[in-house]
Amino acid sequence: MPSRKLIVRLRQIAAVCAVVLAVGLVAAVGLYLSNTQEDARERIVADFDARARLVAGVTGDSITASDAKTREWAMTTFAGSAADLGAVLDVQRVGINWLVVLRADGTVLGASPRSMAKPAASFSGSPGFRLAVTTGRLSYGDVTLEDAVPSLYAFQPYRTTGGTRVLVVPTAASDLAGALGSTLDVTAGRTYVVDSVGVVVAATDNTPVGQPVPDRSLATAAQRSVHGVVDGDYFLSLPVAGSAWRVIIATPRAALLGPVQETNRVAWLVFAGFAAAVTLIIVIGAASVISSARLAHARLHDTLTGLPNRALFLERAEAAIAQKRPVAALFLDLDGFKPVNDTYGHATGDALLAAVALRLLAATRPEDFVSRFGGDEFLVLCRGVRDDHGAYAVADRISDELSRPFEINGRTITIGVSIGIAVLDAYAESAATLVHNADLALYQAKRNGRGRIEEFTPELAGQRAG
Repeated sequence: MPSRKLIVRLRQIAAVCAVVLAVGLVAAVGLYLSNTQEDARERIVADFDARARLVAGVTGDSITASDAKTREWAMTTFAGSAADLGAVLDVQRVGINWLVVLRADGTVLGASPRSMAKPAASFSGSPGFRLAVTTGRLSYGDVTLEDAVPSLYAFQPYRTTGGTRVLVVPTAASDLAGALGSTLDVTAGRTYVVDSVGVVVAATDNTPVGQPVPDRSLATAAQRSVHGVVDGDYFLSLPVAGSAWRVIIATPRAALLGPVQETNRVAWLVFAGFAAAVTLIIVIGAASVISSARLAHARLHDTLTGLPNRALFLERAEAAIAQKRPVAALFLDLDGFKPVNDTYGHATGDALLAAVALRLLAATRPEDFVSRFGGDEFLVLCRGVRDDHGAYAVADRISDELSRPFEINGRTITIGVSIGIAVLDAYAESAATLVHNADLALYQAKRNGRGRIEEFTPELAGQRAG
């Protein structure tokens, strides 16, 4: 049996070993923190860079998303002779301030109105025009003022038998800035989209569209370098595809590197607990964000067709009305849909509704907003139409598109559509009344024999929609 003295000695040795081990652990953690501080700083900067590049990529994808649709429209509509272009442009300029078609060398082939022919002669000097001709894809030019309103010109190249042409379409810069808002706001810093001369196209702070970046030091540094530090801010300046624009993202360097400095001052146990807590928070937070995004999308979109639902339609309509933009609503009801369900089953009916949604998107203009109201009813918000004639032109295209036979599950199915039209006027001053009036017009179309397009008139206001 060991003596008491030996036991005490062993305990002393164990205590010393524990102390040495503890000191060793602390020293190892201190050395680890010291050696990895630079690596951690580089990783944080790299993560910031990756998010910035994602913003630039998504911004480019957003502004060129309509390339295929606009190209198809241009090729099928504006490929005729130069002598006929003026009349065609006049017909197609529904809800658009003007339209211009140029040759690849900048020669003006057609303009609507004709007064645009003279200013259009200078469009070939735009960076957007040169980029469109070079890449063969939709490109945007710099911010320009039209009647003191910041505007952007979209240059859509397309091929014809006579060579490459470029369709030029104007759009309000504020519309694009609003569309890019959620895309840009992914960092804790400031984000700007600027054109080739540094004028703001969109921003996450309160900088108005058409103004220069308020921080002149940042703007100058971003022109000279892709990344760097200026006035205590770390920044990146990255190109935007489909334009001569750049995305500038800046964030305080101290805030960006703060977590590294903090973890370097704490003990290993606190650091380990902190890292575990942060990891857990990130996992829970990421899962919550993904879940919230999916729930938000599901709340505002139809699960069958993927189209926005009535709630999102009303939201977009109210936004357009608040901006004092001319709008019209088309209320659609499919004729002959119920027999399809009764004869072939709901699976075929669902497939038909999905096919109808695709055709609606193809038949409408880029600025139109297509949604599913419910059942076999759809709503289309025509933005930028100044009278019922413009809305009727869109409705007529939809009617023609949906009247063509569908191939569904090996069957040829033919349906029709009845359409009611209502424009924003004294009888419809809100999104809800606009939809109600379009519904009354739809009811009138169905009463008059279906397969018709009817416009709302004040006489219908006392009737009850079906």
